[in-house]
Amino acid sequence: MATDLEFPLIFLLPTHLDADRLHELEEKIPSLTYDIQEAEVILGNISKRQRALFELRQRKLQTVPVEAAAESQPPSSSCKRKRDEGPSDSDSSACTEDGPRNGSAAWPIPQTLLKSLEADIVRVVKLNWLTESLDQGRVLPLRDFVIYEGRWRDLDDIVEYGWDDLSRVQQIGVKFYEELKLKITRVEVESIANTILKHARKFSPGYQMVVVGGYRRGKHNSGDVDVIISHPDECATLNFVEKLVVSLEKSGQITHTLTLSNNNSERGQRPLSWDGNQGRGVGFDTLDKALVVWQEPEMSDRGRSSSVDSASQRPPHRRVDIIISPWKTVGCAVLGWSGDTTFQRDLRRYCKKQRDLKFDSSGIRSRLDGSWLDLEGNGKAPDMLTAERRVFEGLGLDWVRPEDRCTG
Repeated sequence: MATDLEFPLIFLLPTHLDADRLHELEEKIPSLTYDIQEAEVILGNISKRQRALFELRQRKLQTVPVEAAAESQPPSSSCKRKRDEGPSDSDSSACTEDGPRNGSAAWPIPQTLLKSLEADIVRVVKLNWLTESLDQGRVLPLRDFVIYEGRWRDLDDIVEYGWDDLSRVQQIGVKFYEELKLKITRVEVESIANTILKHARKFSPGYQMVVVGGYRRGKHNSGDVDVIISHPDECATLNFVEKLVVSLEKSGQITHTLTLSNNNSERGQRPLSWDGNQGRGVGFDTLDKALVVWQEPEMSDRGRSSSVDSASQRPPHRRVDIIISPWKTVGCAVLGWSGDTTFQRDLRRYCKKQRDLKFDSSGIRSRLDGSWLDLEGNGKAPDMLTAERRVFEGLGLDWVRPEDRCTG
């Protein structure tokens, strides 16, 4: 495997690839990303331009062909950012059935809209480029393998010509674009998390919380806030997410609720067994969750300077993910939402190849008979972090500090 080759960031399309071939190719790509929004090359087992355009549309990527973009005025350079300045704004990387969740699936404000000002050109490339590069031990030029080249649409064009075609969630993403791309300090992450926990404990003092994502890995600034809430009494987490969101909406912190999912509660919070015949895309990471836009309430008149416009004093809108996990699998939830993309991919592969297990943030299942495995002591862990440690032990792994879960 040519891991020393310096490939650009690659997103691999699963189209026309069976599961074994897909995983084989993933292991050969040292710069693999599961976030198509940050990819510099989209690699596919396809050969036709129309198919490439179809794959992009399926993933909500709005582009115009390079030749068409060249005929119009290019986007202002002041509104663009080099790719090497950083990855996707989202710090979330939950491990799901299909691998680490990408930004668009996890955060419904489409990253294409946020990336439209920041990216340059997206290229869909034939799979042969990778295989021939590996065979020759060098990264071959792309030009002979490119199926389609497109430039991300300018955000102003989307607003002017496509506003009515956007969903409500997409319109929110555009409306708060400048605010949502601002980084969040650790102090503010902690403040938001403490407010959420305070509201949860109005219902029961037994709720516990772990702040996950980039914050738990020690990042000084985050793109969003991810929190996992649980309770030793499993009845307390059943259908709790909606109650918590309503409480935070009434207090003014949540300004927009984008997604509210009760999938886990709807199945009685029972861990699902795994059917190996299920196709890729049938996910188990169905924990109850709310994806919301957050803003601290306006300052009181006494705390506001009369010389400053009140609007300018309001804190920016923030992206917040609230995940509710039943206690019996909370260790998997914390582990699944704490590592970076590469760490989660390595963990999944270890479980598959070394233990015949399937891991995601809602539990661990045997690949031999599909049954759910309890590695957390039948819900008897005293706290959420102890439950996570028990998952490491049950998998035969040494404890890895969250700050070290960045294996890319």
